Amino acid sequence: MRKFTFWLVTLVLSLPMTSLFGQNRQLIPIEVQNAFKNETRSMNGQPGPKYWENHANYQIKATLLANQSSLKGSENVTYFNNSPDTLKTLVIRLYQNIYKKGGIRASGISPKDVTNGVKIFSLKINGEDVKMPSERMSYYFGTNNIIKLPKPLVPGDSLTMLVSWEFHIPDISHNRMGEFGKGRFLVAYWYPQIAVYDDISGWDMVNFNGITEFYNDFNNYDVTINTPAGYAVWATGHLNNPKEVYAKPLLKRLKEVSKSDKIISVINQQDWKENKVLRTNRANQWKYTAHYVTDFSFAATLKYNWDASSVLVDTATGRRVRVDAIYPDSSRSFKNAALYARESIEFLSYQMPGYPYPFEHMTSFDNGTMGGGMETPMMANDGDPADSVTAAEVIFHEISHSYFPFFMGTNERKYAWMDEGWATFFTGAFLNQYFPENHYAQRYAGVFSRTSGRQMELPMMIPSNSFDNWPNYSIQAYVRPYLAYKYLEDAMGVRAFKHAMLSYIKTWNGKHPIPFDFFNVFQHDYGKNLMWLIKPWFFGPGYADQGLGKVTQSNQIVVVNVGGLPMPVALKVEYTDGSVENILKPVSIWEDNIQRVIVQADKNKKIKEVILGNSKIPDVDESNNYMKL
Repeated sequence: MRKFTFWLVTLVLSLPMTSLFGQNRQLIPIEVQNAFKNETRSMNGQPGPKYWENHANYQIKATLLANQSSLKGSENVTYFNNSPDTLKTLVIRLYQNIYKKGGIRASGISPKDVTNGVKIFSLKINGEDVKMPSERMSYYFGTNNIIKLPKPLVPGDSLTMLVSWEFHIPDISHNRMGEFGKGRFLVAYWYPQIAVYDDISGWDMVNFNGITEFYNDFNNYDVTINTPAGYAVWATGHLNNPKEVYAKPLLKRLKEVSKSDKIISVINQQDWKENKVLRTNRANQWKYTAHYVTDFSFAATLKYNWDASSVLVDTATGRRVRVDAIYPDSSRSFKNAALYARESIEFLSYQMPGYPYPFEHMTSFDNGTMGGGMETPMMANDGDPADSVTAAEVIFHEISHSYFPFFMGTNERKYAWMDEGWATFFTGAFLNQYFPENHYAQRYAGVFSRTSGRQMELPMMIPSNSFDNWPNYSIQAYVRPYLAYKYLEDAMGVRAFKHAMLSYIKTWNGKHPIPFDFFNVFQHDYGKNLMWLIKPWFFGPGYADQGLGKVTQSNQIVVVNVGGLPMPVALKVEYTDGSVENILKPVSIWEDNIQRVIVQADKNKKIKEVILGNSKIPDVDESNNYMKL
């Protein structure tokens, strides 16, 4: 009886996969099919009974050489092999080798920032020296360093890696980090990092080319940052020695912040003038720890302002999150940044996705540039646009990345739409509530109308690291997935969509979900086949173009899906008596017939003309959107 029950449960759990991909199994890459066979992943979207992931403990000591715009560091790393495989090599990421002479880059850099890359002073594996490079032991491959292990790392065992290094912090070409002016550093992508070894591809060998972003294990960090006199530091994780670095008045304000809904000025220019910020005027050591996070970054600045508040994110436990905005006194829009950040975390925690913000703090750093931003765990490197609405958009977008890819460890190097797409979708929901005049949906629909179906617009399931230019990457990573998620929500209904979203987050946080895990969780949670929408939007082919087919004598309007992408149907019908009827049908109208649908207008009136579409629905060819009778 027990065997029969197990067989029955297995069959039931496999049904969503059967219904979703039964006729399209060729859409599933061989590596993913093998993961299902190996039981590391399940066809109902759950982690398999044999799911695993590796991790590491990092002990890092770093010294910021501000006057030289460089950083020196040493680290002691313990790496744990939880996989069933014996590892004969180790892959180390040296991100700052993107600035190395002769390096392959997808983004331009200033000749003044070109260097010899990361200088490795010493590297030891389990106490044995590794020469860099060495024909026998190691070689460089772009921003990766591949090391042949002196002794293979068997399943369940660990190794230690000791490495000391130095690199130039770019002060002109700011690819996600750098020196943004005198006394203004955001340091990310900065330490030798062991790459991900997973159940899909083994070692992640994708190089950092300036466009590709995150795919990291969940690690533990113990970091000491040495700074010159006068520098304040904010970083991922928890500051363990605030009494050693901060003056007493500041500590008192921080204590107040932890309980307050108000925006509190923790540091202002008067505090700097009166020497009420730092405990000493000498060099300082800042000691941070962060547990089970995917990366570590820090900001180090002179004379920055610091506004802060805290937000109740979980009513059940009473847990609050500190929100920080740090900025120079010359900032254009960051004086309201703490408020925008606070509203962002409230929105994310209670509305969309509606899951309590998962980290202890969130710090938004004003780098002084005109726009753009870059996320890291608990830290965001934000531009400082001139208008407040754009500032709010940038701040929210980067904070929303806390969920993807930092709480949900997605592989942004392969599938950037799994995190940039969600951040864009969440931002749209936020702006629609707080700044509806921003016309967010119309902007994205307009961009897609101009780019959809063109030669360089590639399907979302093509790995993101295949792109070597930003314009095409941005369509695949931001624009198309925003619309795909939006129309998935429209097809499922807001309530069912949000329920599936929360199921996905609860199932895969702290793990490495892939696209098929996402598809299967939504499919299983919704209980209906969504392949009619998933295949054209995520796999392709398809582009945004609807057209009018014909209007029958009984006022049935035939709408043709010329481009193949299911989207809402909006019709404006004008009758001969002067009346106008606006008809809006959800995306689910295409569920039974992806090629054409019939929309019934008022049978008791005579139609004068029909107009198809609206500003929120992309359309590459509007010439087939009008019909006069």
